[in-house]
Amino acid sequence: MVQHMASLPDSASEPKKTGLSNLAQRLITAAVFLPVVLGLTLIGGWGFAVLVMALALIGLLEFYLLAHDHPIQGSAWVGAPAALLVMLAFQIGEDRLWSAALAVCTAAALILEWARHPSDRGRTLAQTAMTVAGVLYIAFPAGFLIGLRGAPDGLLWSILILGLTWGTDTFAYIGGRLWGRHALAPAISPKKTLEGALVGWIGGASVGLIILALGQKLTLGLVVVVIVAPWAAVIGDLIESSMKRSFHIKDSHVPGLDIFPGHGGVLDRVDGLILVTVLIYLALVVIGWGA
Repeated sequence: MVQHMASLPDSASEPKKTGLSNLAQRLITAAVFLPVVLGLTLIGGWGFAVLVMALALIGLLEFYLLAHDHPIQGSAWVGAPAALLVMLAFQIGEDRLWSAALAVCTAAALILEWARHPSDRGRTLAQTAMTVAGVLYIAFPAGFLIGLRGAPDGLLWSILILGLTWGTDTFAYIGGRLWGRHALAPAISPKKTLEGALVGWIGGASVGLIILALGQKLTLGLVVVVIVAPWAAVIGDLIESSMKRSFHIKDSHVPGLDIFPGHGGVLDRVDGLILVTVLIYLALVVIGWGA
């Protein structure tokens, strides 16, 4: 999510594009969406939940479309309703709903794929697994984010997650541009550098510690979590890059739903946020919601 490969012209004689530059698109998109995200985060409640659900459903469709025309593509017809129920369960605080949704999703996907490919057991299992994987990878972290916002000190935890993720991304981008020399994972994402990741770690952790200090939550357990969290953002970024490379996709997107001009798809924007959310949520389950 820090840097993405740009398309090069086929020849030096190709005319220059007259549209907005990628940087200009990114700045305009950020100027439009950041106030919306922060405003609904501050308000909380159903406004925040609906925002998260909407973005998550687009991200889920992007996840399934990564494997478009591949024999392991998951089913959005099964995964999307299940994902919505999972996220709704965290909003209303009903654990039985998400467990039932996951069970029904697995059974429905298995039945659907078996009906489509009755003589190909391997394909049936692979597509069922991808359908369920989309719900696990997208809907549950989104549900965690919704649940955290409604928990004690929910605004603080939400701001902490956003601060850690955005801080890591921003500082990693700056560090990579200024000092990047050594590829972090060349087989997965050639433009990400070790130097960028280290600067992102320091910057993201610093932002997280400042948020904890302002919220008067500088406990040993949370400090350790915040120091580790930027690496969750980096790993989340690499996981999504690895998926795109496996399916030979440049950017995740759904045709007609490219809502972040200059930034790629929803998954390209929230890849680091996914693991940071999971880490913070699980840490608070262990440490305690009051921390």
